[in-house]
Amino acid sequence: MPFTRRRFMKTASGAALGATVASGPARATASGRGSIQDVEHVVILMQENRSFDHYFGALRGVRGFDDPHPVLKPNGDPVWMQKQLEKDGGETIMPFRLNTGATAAQCLTGLDHSWKGSHDRWKNYDVWMPEKGPMSMGHLTREDIPYYYALADAFTICDAYHASVHGPTGPNRLFLFSGTNGLSVGQVTVSAVTNDGSDDNGCADMAKDDPAFPGYAWTPYAARLEAAGISWKVYQEYDNYSDNPLAYFPMYRNLDRGSVAYQRARAWVAGSTKESVPETTGQHLVDAFAADVAADTLPAVSWIVAPFKLCEHPDAPPAYGETLTARLVAVLGSNPDVWKKTVFILNYDENDGFFDHVPPPIPAIRPDLGASTVDLRGEDYHGEPVGLGFRVPMLIVSPWTRGGWVNSQVFDHTSVLRFLERRFGVAEPNIGPWRRAVCGDLTSAFDFDISEAQRRDTSWLRQLPETGDFRARSDASCRLPKATYAQPPAMPRQEPGVRPARPLPYDLEVQAHWTGDQLTLRFPNRGEAGAVFTVYRDGDGNGPRYYTVEAGKSLSGVWPVARSAETEGFAVHGPAGFYRAFRGGRADAGARPMA
Repeated sequence: MPFTRRRFMKTASGAALGATVASGPARATASGRGSIQDVEHVVILMQENRSFDHYFGALRGVRGFDDPHPVLKPNGDPVWMQKQLEKDGGETIMPFRLNTGATAAQCLTGLDHSWKGSHDRWKNYDVWMPEKGPMSMGHLTREDIPYYYALADAFTICDAYHASVHGPTGPNRLFLFSGTNGLSVGQVTVSAVTNDGSDDNGCADMAKDDPAFPGYAWTPYAARLEAAGISWKVYQEYDNYSDNPLAYFPMYRNLDRGSVAYQRARAWVAGSTKESVPETTGQHLVDAFAADVAADTLPAVSWIVAPFKLCEHPDAPPAYGETLTARLVAVLGSNPDVWKKTVFILNYDENDGFFDHVPPPIPAIRPDLGASTVDLRGEDYHGEPVGLGFRVPMLIVSPWTRGGWVNSQVFDHTSVLRFLERRFGVAEPNIGPWRRAVCGDLTSAFDFDISEAQRRDTSWLRQLPETGDFRARSDASCRLPKATYAQPPAMPRQEPGVRPARPLPYDLEVQAHWTGDQLTLRFPNRGEAGAVFTVYRDGDGNGPRYYTVEAGKSLSGVWPVARSAETEGFAVHGPAGFYRAFRGGRADAGARPMA
């Protein structure tokens, strides 16, 4: 049957959600009652090692287990179906519930989360079993992490927030604190993609710094804030699990302990000691934060670094992390005068080894990977694209993000710094051009057009569950039988219901032209943000191609089609669930279907 527009529209029905056109910031100040300038404090809590599907794949109204257009592997199976190697049994593994009420799923063992090593290895998204193992497919539900689900229902969840690097904690946290892993500033070292090549000091004590480590040779964002006269601070206990990257920059090493730089970057909170580490509940951290909230002395920018027991990195229980987040959020809610001007961001540095079904967009650093209208400097590590990494959870808690919204704009850790740029006017030049084009600045998640009375309202506290017994429940869970893989009878489903979605800056299109021996796809981007179009060819084991198109520009790609082929199938995936499918062949020469 010839490929016609009518056939195409039937194929593409239901996928239009990715082609919305709007700009949150432009819409948000229509009445003049409020603006981003109403934000006086941004608090950032980056937790550890959980993927989006692992935590929120079952949440209603997000891009989770009910995704109508999951990517298909070369064998035609959706990415949900991950096959073991024959030597390991050859079983096909699907996402399955980790029941914290029946197993020790609160205390999972960490999985491999090292640098991917090779794009070629991951190009078909079918190596989760040999690389990560069956436990990578385990996921939690509202029953297991009720506070986080309630927080998503009360505020805004971002379901297209990615780690910056397909790799471990170190380089991802460097992106959050400095806008780069070093590559964009010419520092091509092993620490750009691994946890190696840095200081091994696992605590906040500066006396334990390795004197042989010279520090990273670029400027972190905190130093730029300092130079601009913008206040900032790191809140940490003695145990910070090496998660404060400022400790690895020369200007925050070998400091006078009475200096402002030491107090802001390296000091740990009162009451926390080396001896208190094994039994910490994070309360010293909460108390220090609460004191500043009560005195209305929060800095403009705060980074909170959790001790290991509360950071959610396997083996640390999610419930322990929930109790920390809940106490910090409750502290903000206890003071409407501070709450009304504060943004609290909860994000995660990387996915550990936990599965997520959305292959991340990447820059086409080689011609065989596609093309780009934007400069790709800083995205190449010895011939391999470094990011983006897999989706990780992101919740934005603030007066301007209330209402149980979902935001589906593509973000990564540099997006947090871009939000700070927008609010405080302090640029971060370390952020590379590709990320600036593809990843947003978070403002589309906000509605600044609200009154002061609305900003002061803290009635949302009543929507959140009490977490006082979470630690005890978690401890009980950890004494249960070890969590193991159990084949589910069917794919898990999301909770029923919908979720309001924020307007997005995307207006994307795909135009197809078949000739006798080739298909040409054109990718116009009429939106206000850059986007990556990822093109999959049915049955092609060479992997997809990636086309990065800046706002207002277009690109084209050409695929040869064998003259003997009766039909060829192609699928194009883009941000926010954008999806177009094409099928045609020799008989369709000259057809010009447009999406």
